Amino acid sequence: MPNSMKLLIVGHCKETVASLEPVLRKIPTVKFDSRLFTNGTVDPLYGVRDIPDVILLELTHNWEDKLKALNVRPPAHRPKVLAVGAAEDAAVLRRAIQGGVRDFLNVPIDPSEVETALNKLVEEKRAVHNPVPQRMTAIFNAKGGSGGSLLASNLSHIMAAELGLRVALIDLDLQLGTSALCLDLDPTLGIGDVLFGTEDVDAIALQGYMTHHDSGLDVLASTPHGFFSSVEVLTSRMDQILNLVAQSYDHVVVDVPRMIDPTTLSVLARADRIVLVMQQYLAHLHDAKRIVQGLRGHIENIDERLVVAINRYQNKASVSARDIAQGLNHLTSIEIPNDYKRVCTAEELGVPLYTHSRSAPVSKALRQLARNLSGVTPHKKGLFKRIFTDRHPSV
Repeated sequence: MPNSMKLLIVGHCKETVASLEPVLRKIPTVKFDSRLFTNGTVDPLYGVRDIPDVILLELTHNWEDKLKALNVRPPAHRPKVLAVGAAEDAAVLRRAIQGGVRDFLNVPIDPSEVETALNKLVEEKRAVHNPVPQRMTAIFNAKGGSGGSLLASNLSHIMAAELGLRVALIDLDLQLGTSALCLDLDPTLGIGDVLFGTEDVDAIALQGYMTHHDSGLDVLASTPHGFFSSVEVLTSRMDQILNLVAQSYDHVVVDVPRMIDPTTLSVLARADRIVLVMQQYLAHLHDAKRIVQGLRGHIENIDERLVVAINRYQNKASVSARDIAQGLNHLTSIEIPNDYKRVCTAEELGVPLYTHSRSAPVSKALRQLARNLSGVTPHKKGLFKRIFTDRHPSV
């Protein structure tokens, strides 16, 4: 059943296994059994006929061999893994998560950590069995430095913090993405690890690659180690990852790097809305026109999906909103007011604008844009009313 979880505790240390049992008895959504490694086997599921949803695995001896033994099994017969022990360093943590470990629970066991980790898995299992209408917004800079990553991080944060949606932010810049920096997050894994890692990842395992923000927002950040090349990304692999994310979230915001290639085109083609971010400069308008013309040749009904976000808007700028409207064939647009000092301060602190200055004009404009993109508006009495109208909400 999607509202319960079958769990198996497996370990070498009898005391550690025994210490977990009273903790699990207090979690009504979890049904568990336990066993100790015997006869020198390294396979946690050796002799197990009823495959559990989750293994709570003590990783003290031969942990790599144990994970390998699990991973040779077909995905349909491979449970999720929570490790009991400690991550020695980031490299070990990375290899373990790629091998199927969802989280590490430190010894001595903190009951609240165990309960939080397992309840999250129960919720994810329920989400997979009860998918919700899901939307996707792509944020795309017309010119480098237009503020796309800032908008992507703040819009996704507002959708999670104010509108109460389950939101995933994906930073598609494989080398120099900054979405996590805008939220003061320090990711261990990222988008490159997913795209070039194990092919057997599923919606629940994907959570191990996410960095979690206090607001409830989950971020699939730019990979913090090494460099990955977008040329090597298969569009089929990108589609697979986006499909997995869609199983667990109401809204997906993708921070798309400023390039037109098969990968970005595949992302833009499936987005409900594409927010083209620009500022009031002639060079920005020039590139925005080229981008729009290029997208019209590759994506059907692109004008219905495009929203032009005029960032750092000023009434007396040399390029006016009217100039932009005429240059871009009167696409839907929204003005994000200029508040350079406030925005820079929030960005340097890694604090979202909704938290830093909720009532500032720039924050109000972003809140309205988030509502329009998501199709969700807050109820005047404080409850939230979800409005799912057509596939392309008006802005």
